[in-house]
Amino acid sequence: MTIDLKPFIRSGQPKYLAIGNALTEAINSGALQPGSKLPTHRELAETLGVSVQTVSNAYAHAEKQGAIYAQVGSGTFVRSRHVSHESDYLSTDEHEDPHRGIDLSTAHPVCTQRHVKLYRDGLERLAREGRDDFITSFHPTQGLTQHRDVVCAWLAQQKMPANPDHMLFCNGAAHALTIAMATVLKPGDTVLCERETCMLLLALAQTLHFNLKGLATDDQGLLPEALEAACKQGGARVLFCTPTMNNPTTDTMGLERRQAIAELARRYDLTLVEDDVYGALQPDRHPPLSALIPERSFYATSLTKITLPGMRAGYLITPPHLVQQAIGRLRSTTWMATLMPFEIASWWMQDGTLERMVAFQQQEFAARQQLARELLADCSFRAHPNGMHIWAELPAHWQPEKFARRARQEGVMIFPAEPFLATADRSNQHVRISLGAEQSRARLQAGLATLNGLFGETPPPMHFVF
Repeated sequence: MTIDLKPFIRSGQPKYLAIGNALTEAINSGALQPGSKLPTHRELAETLGVSVQTVSNAYAHAEKQGAIYAQVGSGTFVRSRHVSHESDYLSTDEHEDPHRGIDLSTAHPVCTQRHVKLYRDGLERLAREGRDDFITSFHPTQGLTQHRDVVCAWLAQQKMPANPDHMLFCNGAAHALTIAMATVLKPGDTVLCERETCMLLLALAQTLHFNLKGLATDDQGLLPEALEAACKQGGARVLFCTPTMNNPTTDTMGLERRQAIAELARRYDLTLVEDDVYGALQPDRHPPLSALIPERSFYATSLTKITLPGMRAGYLITPPHLVQQAIGRLRSTTWMATLMPFEIASWWMQDGTLERMVAFQQQEFAARQQLARELLADCSFRAHPNGMHIWAELPAHWQPEKFARRARQEGVMIFPAEPFLATADRSNQHVRISLGAEQSRARLQAGLATLNGLFGETPPPMHFVF
């Protein structure tokens, strides 16, 4: 399709804004009809004499104004003014700096102005209800009883039965996991974990002075035979595990694998510390591993990865016999978690807001994973269909650190493998690509396209300075 936007372009604006606004004006005037397919980014860039990136940013701006929409695999189309937007969460207009780098490095839910408004509405309700005691009084270290009851009802929907007496509120899942590890470990102890694991665990090992032993995995995560072999060697009594959407690999255990790991934990008297921050992103999910062995499990989750990064409402379920010890660790690190996020979380859990927010993340990440499969067709990677990350294997001629550095030069941020490895492994040829930090699918698409181009590129020569 050939379109003439020049009559609608206004001077005095950045190019991407001028083009994006011109598209919207052309649609509103009837010059572009609903359902019409727009030119590709490259075609319009050549017509207007601008860069492809400028057109990508312009399309993203027009999409957020609700004027157009991108359909994966088909193209970009004019949206009817009489149909609902693709998503209430993605229909807001937010000014972005088109010159900032594309962030594919941060473990981040897709966060829009609609999400921010929901949080602001919660704060306004708090102000109207006059809950001054939230900031003028100390409260139970574990959290308020009424809040814990509500969370237990929500966790039951997540197939994680929980007793409110065994629950602690923490300032995010990282805090919850720190409390759990500090409760069961002393300096010099060894913790078993997946070979590729979250950065937090590596940081905790340095902070709490314990050792890590990474175990072999497959696409369902931790291998039972690897765990049993490590247990037979002795010296470890704690297993740290992320059974659902392991970060960074997104490996997810099936039910039989979970049952096998639970049986080994019982047989070899292991205490489990489970990180389940991504669990709610899996539709029709399996029970958490902790649900199978609650008597020996610390279960940690939060709302950070499924609502807003600043929603530091973390939940820790402890084994019954270790509740008081964990409360002591919690009290010594923060005395009590900040109550306001838990009040808002409680409302969201009861009125259906949280359910809608989770459904949005599931659907949005499913669409983004499909986009990644199309744009990275020649790249081998592991990913969950609703996952936040991609664990991409690089061609042999690239080293992860060099590839990440080269991507940054092109304005795309990703992580190489090294920060996720429980044991150093120079043969690991992976990078983690995260799909949620960019609100705009157009910017995500541009970042993925850039990475796809780099996969086949020859690494630049190393320069030595004498």
